[in-house]
Amino acid sequence: MRLYLHTCCAVCLAGVADELRRRRIDFTAFFYNPNVHPLIEWRRRLKAVRLLCEREVIPLEVDETYGLVAFVRAVVHRERVPERCEVCYRERLTCTAEEAKRRGVEAFSTTLLASTEQNVELVRDVASEVSTSKGLAFVDADWRHTHQTGQELARRMSLYRQQYCGCIYSEYDRYKDTNKHLYRGGASRG
Repeated sequence: MRLYLHTCCAVCLAGVADELRRRRIDFTAFFYNPNVHPLIEWRRRLKAVRLLCEREVIPLEVDETYGLVAFVRAVVHRERVPERCEVCYRERLTCTAEEAKRRGVEAFSTTLLASTEQNVELVRDVASEVSTSKGLAFVDADWRHTHQTGQELARRMSLYRQQYCGCIYSEYDRYKDTNKHLYRGGASRG
């Protein structure tokens, strides 16, 4: 079986790739993350994935669509978790399944299943729906046990490790309460 693996980031891919290789599964990583904002963050994540794939000789396909406007429009009135996450998962997994099918690959999956921060049950539900609608097998695996390995490999390789999920809303959620006093102006409090 060949697997088309949606790849969210280098950290998650590092652990999952290690696992897939041990199981001798033929896979291609597919970077498609038009929901990652801002643009510089998207570029950092893509660069890290490319470096990992180059160093570890992992086949990689990239869709360089950067979808800020499309994503924001798609989540209007669905800005909260998990509603916005479902929109995001559906976009990425639908594109992955379509690309896999177009390339004649038998199955698809996602490194989102390795993240300890993602709503894995929602990922599975969306992937199951996409699998049915596209007529393509979804490999449902709990790869969260590979997350620490991925973190360690990324650290050893000095790969970029992001601090938030990806969309502009998750960036806000991550940083909204950090060091508010730094941005108020006036003398610093040392």
